Amino acid sequence: MVRNKSACVVLLFSLFLSFGLLCSAKDFPGRRGDDDPSKRYEDCRRRCEWDTRGQKEQQQCEESCKSQYGEKGQQQRHRPEDPQRRYEECQQECRQQEERQQPQCQQRCLKRFEQEQQQSQRQFQECQQHCHQQEQRPEKKQQCVRECREMYQENPWRGEREEEAEEEETEEGEQEQSHNPFHFHRRSFQSRFREEHGNFRVLQRFASRHPILRGINEFRLSILEANPNTFVLPHHCDAEKIYLVTNGRGTLTFLTHENKESYNIVPGLVVNVPAGSTVYLVNQDNKEKLIIAVLHRPVNNPGQFEEFFPAGSQRPQSYLRAFSREILEPAFNTRSEQLDELFGGRQSRRRQQGQGMFRKASQEQIRALSQEATSPREKSGERFAFNLLSQTPRYSNQNGRFFEACPREFRQLRDINVTVSALQLNQGSIFVPHYNSKATFVILVTEGNGYAEMVSPHLPRQSSYEEEEEEEEEEEQEQEEERRSGQYRKIRSRLSRGDIFVVPANFPVTFVASQNQNLRMTGFGLYNQNINPDHNQRIFVAGKINHVRQWDSQAKELAFGVSSRLVDEIFNSNPQESYFVSRQRQRASE
Repeated sequence: MVRNKSACVVLLFSLFLSFGLLCSAKDFPGRRGDDDPSKRYEDCRRRCEWDTRGQKEQQQCEESCKSQYGEKGQQQRHRPEDPQRRYEECQQECRQQEERQQPQCQQRCLKRFEQEQQQSQRQFQECQQHCHQQEQRPEKKQQCVRECREMYQENPWRGEREEEAEEEETEEGEQEQSHNPFHFHRRSFQSRFREEHGNFRVLQRFASRHPILRGINEFRLSILEANPNTFVLPHHCDAEKIYLVTNGRGTLTFLTHENKESYNIVPGLVVNVPAGSTVYLVNQDNKEKLIIAVLHRPVNNPGQFEEFFPAGSQRPQSYLRAFSREILEPAFNTRSEQLDELFGGRQSRRRQQGQGMFRKASQEQIRALSQEATSPREKSGERFAFNLLSQTPRYSNQNGRFFEACPREFRQLRDINVTVSALQLNQGSIFVPHYNSKATFVILVTEGNGYAEMVSPHLPRQSSYEEEEEEEEEEEQEQEEERRSGQYRKIRSRLSRGDIFVVPANFPVTFVASQNQNLRMTGFGLYNQNINPDHNQRIFVAGKINHVRQWDSQAKELAFGVSSRLVDEIFNSNPQESYFVSRQRQRASE
Protein backbone atom coordinates (compact mmCIF):
# COMPACT_ATOMS: atom_id res chain seq x y z
CA MET A 1 0.00 0.00 0.00
CA VAL A 2 2.77 2.37 0.91
CA ARG A 3 4.55 1.43 -2.30
CA ASN A 4 1.45 2.25 -4.37
CA LYS A 5 1.09 5.62 -2.68
CA SER A 6 4.73 6.45 -3.36
CA ALA A 7 4.35 5.54 -7.03
CA CYS A 8 1.25 7.72 -7.22
CA VAL A 9 3.10 10.70 -5.72
CA VAL A 10 6.00 10.26 -8.13
CA LEU A 11 3.60 10.07 -11.08
CA LEU A 12 1.75 13.21 -10.01
CA PHE A 13 5.02 15.09 -9.48
CA SER A 14 6.26 14.04 -12.96
CA LEU A 15 3.03 15.19 -14.58
CA PHE A 16 3.22 18.54 -12.77
CA LEU A 17 6.88 19.03 -13.76
CA SER A 18 6.17 18.15 -17.41
CA PHE A 19 3.27 20.61 -17.50
CA GLY A 20 5.50 23.33 -16.04
CA LEU A 21 8.21 22.70 -18.64
CA LEU A 22 5.68 22.84 -21.47
CA CYS A 23 4.33 26.13 -20.20
CA SER A 24 7.77 27.63 -19.84
CA ALA A 25 8.80 26.43 -23.30
CA LYS A 26 6.03 28.48 -24.86
CA ASP A 27 7.85 31.72 -24.25
CA PHE A 28 11.39 30.38 -24.17
CA PRO A 29 13.89 33.04 -25.28
CA GLY A 30 14.62 32.81 -28.98
CA ARG A 31 11.25 31.26 -29.85
CA ARG A 32 8.37 33.26 -31.21
CA GLY A 33 5.09 31.97 -29.83
CA ASP A 34 1.57 32.71 -30.96
CA ASP A 35 1.42 35.74 -28.63
CA ASP A 36 4.36 37.45 -30.35
CA PRO A 37 2.85 40.75 -31.61
CA SER A 38 5.31 41.02 -34.49
CA LYS A 39 4.39 37.55 -35.80
CA ARG A 40 0.67 38.18 -35.46
CA TYR A 41 1.02 41.51 -37.21
CA GLU A 42 2.92 39.85 -40.06
CA ASP A 43 0.26 37.14 -40.43
CA CYS A 44 -2.48 39.74 -40.47
CA ARG A 45 -0.68 41.91 -43.03
CA ARG A 46 -0.04 38.87 -45.25
CA ARG A 47 -3.76 38.00 -45.20
CA CYS A 48 -4.51 41.56 -46.31
CA GLU A 49 -2.30 41.11 -49.36
CA TRP A 50 -4.01 37.87 -50.39
CA ASP A 51 -7.63 38.28 -49.32
CA THR A 52 -8.43 41.88 -50.33
CA ARG A 53 -9.30 43.40 -53.66
CA GLY A 54 -8.14 46.85 -54.64
CA GLN A 55 -5.73 49.28 -53.06
CA LYS A 56 -8.24 51.02 -50.80
CA GLU A 57 -9.53 47.78 -49.29
CA GLN A 58 -5.97 46.55 -48.64
CA GLN A 59 -5.00 49.80 -46.92
CA GLN A 60 -8.08 49.58 -44.66
CA CYS A 61 -7.18 45.99 -43.82
CA GLU A 62 -3.58 46.91 -42.95
CA GLU A 63 -4.77 49.81 -40.78
CA SER A 64 -6.98 47.34 -38.94
CA CYS A 65 -3.96 45.08 -38.35
CA LYS A 66 -1.98 48.00 -37.02
CA SER A 67 -4.72 49.08 -34.62
CA GLN A 68 -5.41 45.51 -33.50
CA TYR A 69 -1.84 44.45 -32.74
CA GLY A 70 -0.36 47.89 -32.02
CA GLU A 71 2.63 49.80 -33.32
CA LYS A 72 4.86 47.52 -31.28
CA GLY A 73 4.17 44.57 -33.55
CA GLN A 74 5.07 46.62 -36.62
CA GLN A 75 8.23 48.09 -35.15
CA GLN A 76 9.51 44.72 -33.91
CA ARG A 77 9.30 43.18 -37.39
CA HIS A 78 12.84 41.89 -37.93
CA ARG A 79 14.29 45.04 -36.40
CA PRO A 80 17.95 44.47 -35.56
CA GLU A 81 19.53 45.68 -32.38
CA ASP A 82 21.38 49.00 -32.60
CA PRO A 83 25.07 48.20 -33.35
CA GLN A 84 26.25 51.53 -31.93
CA ARG A 85 24.49 50.94 -28.62
CA ARG A 86 25.85 47.40 -28.41
CA TYR A 87 29.35 48.73 -29.16
CA GLU A 88 29.13 51.36 -26.39
CA GLU A 89 27.84 48.79 -23.90
CA CYS A 90 30.64 46.41 -24.89
CA GLN A 91 33.24 49.17 -24.35
CA GLN A 92 31.83 49.85 -20.89
CA GLU A 93 32.12 46.17 -20.03
CA CYS A 94 35.75 46.19 -21.19
CA ARG A 95 36.60 49.07 -18.84
CA GLN A 96 35.42 46.95 -15.91
CA GLN A 97 37.86 44.15 -16.72
CA GLU A 98 41.46 43.89 -15.64
CA GLU A 99 43.80 46.35 -17.33
CA ARG A 100 45.77 43.70 -19.23
CA GLN A 101 42.57 42.22 -20.71
CA GLN A 102 41.10 45.50 -21.95
CA PRO A 103 42.89 45.74 -25.35
CA GLN A 104 41.71 42.29 -26.47
CA CYS A 105 38.20 43.04 -25.22
CA GLN A 106 38.05 46.34 -27.10
CA GLN A 107 39.29 44.64 -30.28
CA ARG A 108 36.47 42.11 -29.99
CA CYS A 109 33.97 44.92 -29.52
CA LEU A 110 35.23 46.75 -32.58
CA LYS A 111 35.29 43.62 -34.73
CA ARG A 112 31.72 42.72 -33.78
CA PHE A 113 30.58 46.31 -34.37
CA GLU A 114 32.06 46.37 -37.89
CA GLN A 115 30.51 42.99 -38.69
CA GLU A 116 27.09 44.13 -37.48
CA GLN A 117 27.36 47.33 -39.51
CA GLN A 118 28.14 45.35 -42.67
CA GLN A 119 25.36 42.89 -41.93
CA SER A 120 22.88 45.74 -41.39
CA GLN A 121 23.86 47.29 -44.71
CA ARG A 122 23.44 43.95 -46.50
CA GLN A 123 20.03 43.42 -44.90
CA PHE A 124 18.93 46.89 -45.95
CA GLN A 125 19.98 46.26 -49.56
CA GLU A 126 18.21 42.89 -49.61
CA CYS A 127 15.08 44.42 -48.10
CA GLN A 128 15.18 47.26 -50.60
CA GLN A 129 15.63 44.84 -53.51
CA HIS A 130 12.67 42.82 -52.24
CA CYS A 131 10.51 45.97 -52.25
CA HIS A 132 11.26 46.71 -55.91
CA GLN A 133 10.68 43.09 -56.93
CA GLN A 134 7.50 42.36 -54.97
CA GLU A 135 5.66 45.67 -54.73
CA GLN A 136 4.09 46.85 -57.97
CA ARG A 137 2.33 50.07 -56.99
CA PRO A 138 4.66 53.10 -56.51
CA GLU A 139 3.09 54.15 -53.20
CA LYS A 140 3.46 50.65 -51.75
CA LYS A 141 7.02 50.45 -53.03
CA GLN A 142 7.92 53.74 -51.31
CA GLN A 143 6.27 52.61 -48.08
CA CYS A 144 8.23 49.36 -48.21
CA VAL A 145 11.53 51.23 -48.76
CA ARG A 146 10.73 53.54 -45.83
CA GLU A 147 10.15 50.54 -43.57
CA CYS A 148 13.45 49.01 -44.71
CA ARG A 149 15.27 52.25 -43.89
CA GLU A 150 13.61 52.49 -40.48
CA MET A 151 14.55 48.90 -39.64
CA TYR A 152 18.12 48.73 -40.90
CA GLN A 153 19.47 52.29 -41.21
CA GLU A 154 17.71 54.55 -38.75
CA ASN A 155 18.49 54.38 -35.05
CA PRO A 156 15.20 54.22 -33.08
CA TRP A 157 16.96 54.33 -29.72
CA ARG A 158 18.32 57.81 -30.35
CA GLY A 159 14.93 59.23 -31.23
CA GLU A 160 16.12 60.49 -34.61
CA ARG A 161 14.43 60.13 -37.97
CA GLU A 162 16.17 61.22 -41.11
CA GLU A 163 14.45 63.75 -43.29
CA GLU A 164 14.82 61.40 -46.25
CA ALA A 165 12.43 58.97 -44.58
CA GLU A 166 9.94 61.65 -43.56
CA GLU A 167 9.44 63.23 -46.98
CA GLU A 168 9.64 60.90 -49.98
CA GLU A 169 9.32 62.52 -53.39
CA THR A 170 6.24 61.31 -55.27
CA GLU A 171 6.28 63.39 -58.46
CA GLU A 172 6.25 61.33 -61.65
CA GLY A 173 9.61 61.20 -63.41
CA GLU A 174 11.52 62.20 -60.27
CA GLN A 175 14.26 59.76 -59.34
CA GLU A 176 13.79 58.00 -56.02
CA GLN A 177 16.37 58.72 -53.33
CA SER A 178 17.21 55.05 -53.02
CA HIS A 179 18.14 54.88 -56.72
CA ASN A 180 20.11 58.12 -56.78
CA PRO A 181 23.72 57.29 -57.70
CA PHE A 182 24.84 60.87 -56.96
CA HIS A 183 23.70 61.07 -53.33
CA PHE A 184 25.89 59.35 -50.74
CA HIS A 185 24.25 59.27 -47.33
CA ARG A 186 26.57 59.83 -44.39
CA ARG A 187 26.20 56.12 -43.61
CA SER A 188 27.99 55.38 -46.91
CA PHE A 189 31.29 55.80 -45.04
CA GLN A 190 33.11 52.77 -43.64
CA SER A 191 35.16 53.21 -40.47
CA ARG A 192 38.81 52.16 -40.61
CA PHE A 193 39.60 53.32 -37.08
CA ARG A 194 36.59 53.85 -34.83
CA GLU A 195 37.76 54.42 -31.29
CA GLU A 196 36.83 56.06 -28.04
CA HIS A 197 38.62 59.33 -28.90
CA GLY A 198 38.02 59.58 -32.63
CA ASN A 199 36.93 58.11 -35.92
CA PHE A 200 38.52 57.81 -39.36
CA ARG A 201 36.05 56.72 -42.05
CA VAL A 202 36.30 56.38 -45.81
CA LEU A 203 33.57 56.90 -48.41
CA GLN A 204 32.85 54.01 -50.75
CA ARG A 205 34.33 54.28 -54.24
CA PHE A 206 32.40 56.64 -56.48
CA ALA A 207 31.96 54.24 -59.39
CA SER A 208 30.39 51.65 -57.08
CA ARG A 209 27.18 53.62 -57.64
CA HIS A 210 27.28 54.08 -61.39
CA PRO A 211 29.81 53.93 -64.26
CA ILE A 212 29.21 57.60 -65.07
CA LEU A 213 31.43 58.35 -62.04
CA ARG A 214 34.37 56.32 -63.34
CA GLY A 215 36.20 59.52 -64.29
CA ILE A 216 36.77 60.37 -60.61
CA ASN A 217 37.10 56.82 -59.31
CA GLU A 218 40.84 57.26 -58.72
CA PHE A 219 40.00 59.69 -55.87
CA ARG A 220 38.80 58.73 -52.39
CA LEU A 221 37.17 60.91 -49.76
CA SER A 222 37.51 60.37 -46.01
CA ILE A 223 36.45 62.14 -42.82
CA LEU A 224 38.74 62.43 -39.79
CA GLU A 225 37.09 63.26 -36.45
CA ALA A 226 39.17 63.82 -33.31
CA ASN A 227 37.53 64.40 -29.94
CA PRO A 228 38.57 67.34 -27.72
CA ASN A 229 42.20 67.23 -26.52
CA THR A 230 43.01 64.27 -28.76
CA PHE A 231 46.25 63.48 -30.59
CA VAL A 232 46.24 61.65 -33.94
CA LEU A 233 49.09 59.18 -34.33
CA PRO A 234 51.90 60.00 -36.83
CA HIS A 235 51.50 58.21 -40.15
CA HIS A 236 52.19 58.54 -43.86
CA CYS A 237 50.05 57.52 -46.80
CA ASP A 238 50.58 56.31 -50.36
CA ALA A 239 48.43 59.14 -51.70
CA GLU A 240 48.56 62.86 -52.37
CA LYS A 241 46.18 64.46 -49.88
CA ILE A 242 44.21 67.66 -49.44
CA TYR A 243 43.05 68.41 -45.88
CA LEU A 244 40.05 70.75 -45.61
CA VAL A 245 39.05 71.68 -42.05
CA THR A 246 35.27 71.90 -41.55
CA ASN A 247 34.94 72.18 -37.76
CA GLY A 248 37.04 72.86 -34.65
CA ARG A 249 40.61 74.01 -34.21
CA GLY A 250 43.94 72.30 -33.73
CA THR A 251 47.50 71.90 -34.98
CA LEU A 252 48.61 69.88 -37.99
CA THR A 253 52.27 68.99 -38.49
CA PHE A 254 53.86 67.09 -41.35
CA LEU A 255 57.41 66.35 -42.42
CA THR A 256 58.62 66.09 -45.99
CA HIS A 257 62.09 64.94 -47.01
CA GLU A 258 63.14 68.62 -46.95
CA ASN A 259 61.58 70.27 -43.91
CA LYS A 260 58.89 70.36 -41.25
CA GLU A 261 55.60 72.28 -41.57
CA SER A 262 53.26 73.07 -38.68
CA TYR A 263 49.96 74.98 -38.99
CA ASN A 264 47.21 76.17 -36.69
CA ILE A 265 44.11 74.75 -38.34
CA VAL A 266 40.63 76.33 -38.25
CA PRO A 267 37.53 75.97 -40.45
CA GLY A 268 38.36 76.81 -44.06
CA LEU A 269 42.06 75.93 -43.83
CA VAL A 270 43.34 73.90 -46.80
CA VAL A 271 46.59 71.91 -46.48
CA ASN A 272 48.33 69.98 -49.25
CA VAL A 273 50.19 66.98 -47.81
CA PRO A 274 52.46 65.28 -50.38
CA ALA A 275 52.45 61.50 -50.65
CA GLY A 276 54.86 59.88 -48.20
CA SER A 277 54.88 62.83 -45.78
CA THR A 278 54.53 61.87 -42.12
CA VAL A 279 51.64 63.79 -40.59
CA TYR A 280 50.22 64.10 -37.07
CA LEU A 281 47.76 66.51 -35.52
CA VAL A 282 46.08 67.44 -32.26
CA ASN A 283 42.69 68.89 -31.33
CA GLN A 284 43.36 71.99 -29.20
CA ASP A 285 39.74 72.56 -28.18
CA ASN A 286 38.29 71.43 -24.85
CA LYS A 287 34.71 71.02 -26.11
CA GLU A 288 34.41 70.78 -29.89
CA LYS A 289 35.39 67.96 -32.21
CA LEU A 290 38.00 68.57 -34.87
CA ILE A 291 36.55 67.47 -38.22
CA ILE A 292 38.58 67.38 -41.44
CA ALA A 293 37.55 66.28 -44.93
CA VAL A 294 40.49 64.54 -46.62
CA LEU A 295 40.71 64.00 -50.37
CA HIS A 296 43.12 61.25 -51.46
CA ARG A 297 44.69 60.69 -54.86
CA PRO A 298 46.58 57.37 -54.51
CA VAL A 299 49.95 56.91 -56.18
CA ASN A 300 49.96 53.09 -56.32
CA ASN A 301 46.50 51.75 -57.10
CA PRO A 302 43.84 54.24 -58.27
CA GLY A 303 41.11 54.46 -55.67
CA GLN A 304 43.05 52.47 -53.02
CA PHE A 305 45.27 53.89 -50.31
CA GLU A 306 46.87 52.72 -47.09
CA GLU A 307 48.20 54.41 -43.96
CA PHE A 308 51.58 53.46 -42.50
CA PHE A 309 52.19 54.01 -38.77
CA PRO A 310 55.78 54.01 -37.45
CA ALA A 311 54.47 53.88 -33.86
CA GLY A 312 51.57 51.75 -32.68
CA SER A 313 50.48 48.80 -30.59
CA GLN A 314 47.92 46.39 -32.02
CA ARG A 315 45.56 48.44 -34.20
CA PRO A 316 47.34 50.15 -35.75
CA GLN A 317 50.59 48.26 -35.52
CA SER A 318 53.98 49.82 -36.05
CA TYR A 319 55.21 48.90 -39.51
CA LEU A 320 58.74 48.77 -38.07
CA ARG A 321 57.78 45.61 -36.19
CA ALA A 322 57.46 43.82 -39.53
CA PHE A 323 61.22 44.05 -40.06
CA SER A 324 63.42 41.28 -38.71
CA ARG A 325 65.79 41.84 -35.80
CA GLU A 326 68.72 41.20 -38.11
CA ILE A 327 67.72 44.42 -39.87
CA LEU A 328 66.55 46.56 -36.93
CA GLU A 329 69.51 46.06 -34.59
CA PRO A 330 72.24 47.28 -37.00
CA ALA A 331 69.95 49.87 -38.61
CA PHE A 332 69.26 51.56 -35.25
CA ASN A 333 72.52 50.46 -33.59
CA THR A 334 70.42 49.31 -30.67
CA ARG A 335 70.23 46.18 -28.53
CA SER A 336 67.31 43.82 -29.04
CA GLU A 337 66.10 44.42 -25.44
CA GLN A 338 65.54 48.10 -26.17
CA LEU A 339 63.78 47.29 -29.41
CA ASP A 340 61.49 44.89 -27.56
CA GLU A 341 60.72 47.57 -25.03
CA LEU A 342 59.95 50.10 -27.76
CA PHE A 343 57.87 47.91 -30.06
CA GLY A 344 56.66 44.93 -28.09
CA GLY A 345 57.91 44.86 -24.51
CA ARG A 346 55.77 44.75 -21.41
CA GLN A 347 56.24 48.41 -20.58
CA SER A 348 55.34 49.34 -24.15
CA ARG A 349 52.18 47.22 -24.08
CA ARG A 350 51.18 48.61 -20.72
CA ARG A 351 51.75 52.15 -22.00
CA GLN A 352 49.85 51.63 -25.26
CA GLN A 353 47.11 49.17 -24.37
CA GLY A 354 43.62 50.40 -25.08
CA GLN A 355 44.95 53.07 -27.43
CA GLY A 356 44.81 53.20 -31.22
CA MET A 357 45.09 55.88 -33.85
CA PHE A 358 43.64 58.49 -31.45
CA ARG A 359 45.31 59.27 -28.09
CA LYS A 360 44.26 61.56 -25.25
CA ALA A 361 46.75 64.42 -24.76
CA SER A 362 47.41 66.67 -21.75
CA GLN A 363 47.22 70.46 -21.91
CA GLU A 364 51.00 70.69 -21.55
CA GLN A 365 51.51 68.33 -24.49
CA ILE A 366 49.01 70.26 -26.64
CA ARG A 367 50.72 73.58 -25.92
CA ALA A 368 54.12 72.10 -26.79
CA LEU A 369 52.81 70.66 -30.05
CA SER A 370 51.37 74.06 -31.05
CA GLN A 371 54.30 76.32 -30.18
CA GLU A 372 55.87 76.52 -33.65
CA ALA A 373 52.61 76.48 -35.66
CA THR A 374 51.77 79.33 -38.04
CA SER A 375 48.34 80.54 -39.19
CA PRO A 376 48.15 80.65 -43.00
CA ARG A 377 45.80 83.15 -44.64
CA GLU A 378 46.91 84.46 -48.02
CA LYS A 379 47.25 82.15 -51.00
CA SER A 380 50.91 83.05 -51.46
CA GLY A 381 51.83 83.09 -47.77
CA GLU A 382 52.63 79.42 -47.25
CA ARG A 383 53.95 76.75 -49.57
CA PHE A 384 51.44 74.07 -48.58
CA ALA A 385 48.50 75.81 -46.88
CA PHE A 386 46.02 78.70 -47.14
CA ASN A 387 42.66 79.62 -45.65
CA LEU A 388 39.87 79.40 -48.21
CA LEU A 389 37.45 81.52 -46.16
CA SER A 390 40.00 84.35 -45.86
CA GLN A 391 39.95 84.90 -49.64
CA THR A 392 37.63 87.29 -51.46
CA PRO A 393 34.39 85.46 -52.34
CA ARG A 394 34.02 84.65 -56.03
CA TYR A 395 30.25 85.29 -55.82
CA SER A 396 28.53 87.20 -53.05
CA ASN A 397 25.35 89.08 -52.18
CA GLN A 398 22.91 89.31 -49.27
CA ASN A 399 21.69 85.73 -49.87
CA GLY A 400 24.96 83.86 -49.92
CA ARG A 401 28.68 83.62 -50.62
CA PHE A 402 30.78 81.25 -52.71
CA PHE A 403 34.54 80.78 -52.22
CA GLU A 404 36.74 78.97 -54.69
CA ALA A 405 40.45 78.18 -55.10
CA CYS A 406 41.76 76.79 -58.40
CA PRO A 407 45.16 75.29 -59.24
CA ARG A 408 45.82 78.13 -61.67
CA GLU A 409 45.73 80.69 -58.84
CA PHE A 410 46.81 78.58 -55.85
CA ARG A 411 50.10 76.75 -56.16
CA GLN A 412 49.19 74.60 -53.15
CA LEU A 413 46.67 72.75 -55.36
CA ARG A 414 48.78 72.18 -58.46
CA ASP A 415 50.38 68.88 -57.46
CA ILE A 416 47.01 67.18 -57.05
CA ASN A 417 45.09 69.34 -59.59
CA VAL A 418 41.96 69.85 -57.51
CA THR A 419 39.67 72.84 -57.06
CA VAL A 420 38.44 73.57 -53.52
CA SER A 421 35.24 75.49 -52.82
CA ALA A 422 32.89 76.54 -50.00
CA LEU A 423 29.23 77.60 -50.25
CA GLN A 424 27.45 79.62 -47.57
CA LEU A 425 23.76 79.85 -48.42
CA ASN A 426 21.41 81.81 -46.16
CA GLN A 427 18.10 80.28 -45.14
CA GLY A 428 15.46 80.32 -47.84
CA SER A 429 18.02 81.15 -50.56
CA ILE A 430 18.91 79.52 -53.88
CA PHE A 431 22.25 79.12 -55.65
CA VAL A 432 20.87 79.61 -59.17
CA PRO A 433 21.12 76.80 -61.76
CA HIS A 434 24.54 76.38 -63.34
CA TYR A 435 26.96 73.75 -64.57
CA ASN A 436 30.73 73.19 -64.73
CA SER A 437 32.27 72.51 -68.11
CA LYS A 438 35.05 70.09 -67.03
CA ALA A 439 34.99 69.59 -63.26
CA THR A 440 32.98 66.99 -61.34
CA PHE A 441 32.24 68.41 -57.89
CA VAL A 442 32.04 66.28 -54.76
CA ILE A 443 29.99 68.28 -52.25
CA LEU A 444 30.08 67.70 -48.47
CA VAL A 445 27.33 69.23 -46.31
CA THR A 446 28.94 70.66 -43.17
CA GLU A 447 26.01 72.50 -41.57
CA GLY A 448 22.25 72.94 -41.92
CA ASN A 449 19.67 71.38 -44.19
CA GLY A 450 18.42 71.90 -47.71
CA TYR A 451 18.22 70.10 -50.98
CA ALA A 452 19.81 69.83 -54.41
CA GLU A 453 18.04 69.66 -57.74
CA MET A 454 20.02 68.37 -60.69
CA VAL A 455 19.17 67.62 -64.31
CA SER A 456 20.42 64.24 -65.45
CA PRO A 457 20.12 62.30 -68.69
CA HIS A 458 17.94 59.22 -68.41
CA LEU A 459 20.72 57.00 -67.13
CA PRO A 460 20.12 53.27 -66.79
CA ARG A 461 18.98 52.57 -63.22
CA GLN A 462 21.88 50.91 -61.49
CA SER A 463 22.36 51.04 -57.75
CA SER A 464 25.70 49.24 -57.89
CA TYR A 465 28.38 48.89 -60.53
CA GLU A 466 30.82 46.03 -60.81
CA GLU A 467 33.81 46.39 -63.11
CA GLU A 468 33.75 42.74 -64.15
CA GLU A 469 30.28 43.22 -65.67
CA GLU A 470 31.37 46.20 -67.71
CA GLU A 471 31.95 44.41 -71.03
CA GLU A 472 28.68 42.47 -70.89
CA GLU A 473 26.51 45.51 -70.16
CA GLU A 474 28.34 48.20 -72.11
CA GLU A 475 26.58 47.54 -75.45
CA GLU A 476 23.13 47.38 -73.85
CA GLN A 477 23.72 50.61 -71.94
CA GLU A 478 24.93 52.41 -75.06
CA GLN A 479 21.77 51.39 -76.93
CA GLU A 480 19.57 52.59 -74.09
CA GLU A 481 21.45 55.90 -73.88
CA GLU A 482 20.99 56.46 -77.62
CA ARG A 483 17.26 55.78 -77.39
CA ARG A 484 16.86 58.27 -74.53
CA SER A 485 19.15 60.99 -75.85
CA GLY A 486 17.56 64.39 -75.31
CA GLN A 487 15.39 63.18 -72.39
CA TYR A 488 16.14 64.24 -68.83
CA ARG A 489 15.26 63.36 -65.29
CA LYS A 490 15.00 65.65 -62.31
CA ILE A 491 17.06 64.37 -59.40
CA ARG A 492 16.10 65.94 -56.09
CA SER A 493 18.07 65.03 -52.99
CA ARG A 494 17.43 66.21 -49.46
CA LEU A 495 20.73 67.14 -47.85
CA SER A 496 21.77 67.29 -44.21
CA ARG A 497 25.03 67.45 -42.33
CA GLY A 498 27.49 64.74 -43.35
CA ASP A 499 25.84 63.90 -46.69
CA ILE A 500 27.77 63.80 -49.98
CA PHE A 501 26.35 64.91 -53.33
CA VAL A 502 28.26 64.44 -56.60
CA VAL A 503 27.67 66.79 -59.56
CA PRO A 504 29.15 65.47 -62.83
CA ALA A 505 30.57 67.93 -65.33
CA ASN A 506 27.92 69.65 -67.50
CA PHE A 507 25.00 68.46 -65.34
CA PRO A 508 22.90 71.58 -64.49
CA VAL A 509 22.37 71.85 -60.74
CA THR A 510 21.00 74.17 -58.07
CA PHE A 511 21.22 74.17 -54.26
CA VAL A 512 18.50 75.43 -51.93
CA ALA A 513 18.71 76.17 -48.19
CA SER A 514 15.78 75.27 -45.95
CA GLN A 515 13.47 78.02 -44.72
CA ASN A 516 14.72 77.89 -41.14
CA GLN A 517 18.44 77.01 -41.44
CA ASN A 518 21.49 78.23 -43.29
CA LEU A 519 23.19 75.71 -45.55
CA ARG A 520 26.98 75.31 -45.45
CA MET A 521 28.88 73.06 -47.86
CA THR A 522 32.44 72.44 -49.00
CA GLY A 523 33.43 70.87 -52.28
CA PHE A 524 36.28 69.35 -54.27
CA GLY A 525 36.36 69.91 -58.03
CA LEU A 526 37.84 66.76 -59.58
CA TYR A 527 39.11 66.32 -63.10
CA ASN A 528 39.79 63.38 -65.35
CA GLN A 529 43.55 62.85 -65.55
CA ASN A 530 43.59 63.96 -69.22
CA ILE A 531 41.82 67.30 -68.56
CA ASN A 532 43.52 70.59 -67.75
CA PRO A 533 41.78 72.01 -64.64
CA ASP A 534 42.60 75.57 -65.69
CA HIS A 535 40.07 75.32 -68.50
CA ASN A 536 36.99 74.66 -66.37
CA GLN A 537 34.21 77.24 -66.65
CA ARG A 538 31.09 77.70 -64.49
CA ILE A 539 28.19 78.57 -66.75
CA PHE A 540 24.98 80.02 -65.30
CA VAL A 541 21.61 79.36 -66.92
CA ALA A 542 19.77 81.89 -64.71
CA GLY A 543 20.59 85.14 -62.96
CA LYS A 544 22.15 88.36 -64.14
CA ILE A 545 24.91 86.81 -66.27
CA ASN A 546 23.12 83.76 -67.70
CA HIS A 547 24.45 82.65 -71.07
CA VAL A 548 21.06 82.80 -72.87
CA ARG A 549 21.24 86.60 -72.79
CA GLN A 550 24.17 86.42 -75.20
CA TRP A 551 22.34 84.41 -77.86
CA ASP A 552 21.44 86.03 -81.15
CA SER A 553 17.79 87.08 -81.41
CA GLN A 554 17.20 84.66 -84.26
CA ALA A 555 18.68 81.79 -82.22
CA LYS A 556 16.31 82.60 -79.34
CA GLU A 557 13.26 82.60 -81.62
CA LEU A 558 14.22 79.39 -83.41
CA ALA A 559 15.13 77.56 -80.22
CA PHE A 560 12.16 78.51 -78.01
CA GLY A 561 9.57 79.05 -80.75
CA VAL A 562 8.50 82.43 -79.33
CA SER A 563 9.56 86.00 -79.90
CA SER A 564 13.01 87.00 -78.71
CA ARG A 565 11.34 89.77 -76.68
CA LEU A 566 9.61 87.18 -74.47
CA VAL A 567 12.87 85.25 -74.08
CA ASP A 568 14.67 88.44 -73.03
CA GLU A 569 11.87 89.33 -70.64
CA ILE A 570 12.23 86.02 -68.82
CA PHE A 571 16.00 85.62 -68.86
CA ASN A 572 16.57 89.30 -68.00
CA SER A 573 13.99 89.40 -65.22
CA ASN A 574 16.70 89.53 -62.52
CA PRO A 575 18.85 92.49 -63.62
CA GLN A 576 20.12 93.14 -60.07
CA GLU A 577 20.50 89.59 -58.77
CA SER A 578 23.26 87.19 -59.74
CA TYR A 579 24.28 83.80 -58.37
CA PHE A 580 22.01 83.84 -55.28
CA VAL A 581 18.28 84.63 -55.05
CA SER A 582 15.70 84.43 -52.27
CA ARG A 583 12.60 82.26 -52.37
CA GLN A 584 10.88 84.70 -50.03
CA ARG A 585 11.04 87.42 -52.65
CA GLN A 586 9.42 85.20 -55.27
CA ARG A 587 6.60 84.18 -52.91
CA ALA A 588 5.97 87.79 -51.96
CA SER A 589 5.55 88.72 -55.65
CA GLU A 590 3.05 85.90 -56.11
